[in-house]
Amino acid sequence: MNELLSVRGLVKNHGQVRVLKGVDLTVSQGEIVGLVGGNGAGKSTLISVLAGATQPNSGEILLGGEPYRPTGDDDARRRGVGAVHQRLGLDQDLTVVQAIAAFDLGAPDDSEAALQRAREILADSGVQMDPETPVHELMRAEQAIVGVLRLQFQNPQLMLLDEVAASFNDQEVALVHSVLRGLVRQGAGIIYITHRIDEVRSLADRILVMREGQIKDEFTPREVKVDDIVYSMFERRIAQPSRPGAVEGPQEEVLRVEGASTSRGLSDVSFELHRGEVLGLTGLRRAGMSELVSALVGAGSAQFRTLQVKGQDVTIDSADDAVNLGIGYLSDTDDELEAALEISVARRLMKENYDPQAGFVREISALRDVAAQVKTLRIQTHDIQSQVGDLSGGDQQKIALARWMRSECDILILNHPTRGIDIGSKGDVYDMLRELTDRGTAVLLMSSEMTELLQWCHRILVMRDGRIVAHQHNEHATEDTLMSAALGDAW
Repeated sequence: MNELLSVRGLVKNHGQVRVLKGVDLTVSQGEIVGLVGGNGAGKSTLISVLAGATQPNSGEILLGGEPYRPTGDDDARRRGVGAVHQRLGLDQDLTVVQAIAAFDLGAPDDSEAALQRAREILADSGVQMDPETPVHELMRAEQAIVGVLRLQFQNPQLMLLDEVAASFNDQEVALVHSVLRGLVRQGAGIIYITHRIDEVRSLADRILVMREGQIKDEFTPREVKVDDIVYSMFERRIAQPSRPGAVEGPQEEVLRVEGASTSRGLSDVSFELHRGEVLGLTGLRRAGMSELVSALVGAGSAQFRTLQVKGQDVTIDSADDAVNLGIGYLSDTDDELEAALEISVARRLMKENYDPQAGFVREISALRDVAAQVKTLRIQTHDIQSQVGDLSGGDQQKIALARWMRSECDILILNHPTRGIDIGSKGDVYDMLRELTDRGTAVLLMSSEMTELLQWCHRILVMRDGRIVAHQHNEHATEDTLMSAALGDAW
């Protein structure tokens, strides 16, 4: 195979911190290179450099044998390099077919020929999506698929995909893999970042492991075990949590939902949640989970026959109502995160009621608490005064969860809490979750990862077409039975 991309000695500094420490790698035409590593290993920074979003401090990049140093995203695209980043960056006002045709990039012209080609790409992909739907009405996973199809429309010679499948279910992963394999058969080269080790083993021709800003190992997928890849990523073995049993003894019912319905999305949903319990909630896209969670946290509306918190009838019309009732919510959207990126780690982790005017001694004490928490959570930062935006995605997620842990809420609703974070950070999040339930917090965990649900949840609810279609205790549930219920096969 002809060498498409050559990177030698690539260095990138963020302020005082060296993020890329002499990266060397190659990609050939018709090759998929899987890139894995823990949060903070430097993967996204590498992609940003190759996509022209940021400039390296030193090093050599050759594309097709020619020097390559793009001055921005548009320059990279003109030279045949396309990227789908973790933060997708789609124009929310476009329709699906316009977004695929990349009108927000300024090319091609808004012509019927371009629209028709975009429609054909969408139809050939097998994605069930109305081409005239506005992007802002799509769920995150659907927007990620549009991003991949937009890349297909552009037909670059080098494609960079950074955690595009983080929010995908198994069918969507298979669909995107099919699209990528088709592009590779046409001679494209791909760098594919994912935290899903099984996924990269099934897709990639080679697997590169990044750690501490360098490429540390290279593996052949069919010859390497998952445990060996994980050990290379973290230089330690990651223990998998065992399945939880039933919650010990009778526990107080903290949430009761009966007959939750909406005009679109929910139909007669009923369940209860107990203190110290992790209740899983899963299903395919648009099964009704988002509508249910939105109603419980005051972000959407629903009609309830009964809605009780700790035995008392309640109404939840706003996020403030939910918080005042002791309900916390960790969202799967970037909205809250975007607002916090320029806040320091220290300020983000300090207690909500901390008064910065309370005096020097109290501030020193608060900072010591933050430093201890950073160490306990294994958050990688050279300084607790660093901005949250300088942290890896996994560390940002741990900080968001830690804020709710301090709030001492009775009920915590988690919406895909480990999406896009590495297996090591997942273990840290699991430890935090276990600490919460040990002190009596009830957790409603929404996730599309069946393995995660089986490892973490005492009971699991499966939704389909706005209804709860299965209720399984952990000891009786399997990935097959959960997926069967979600798909609508015989239970």
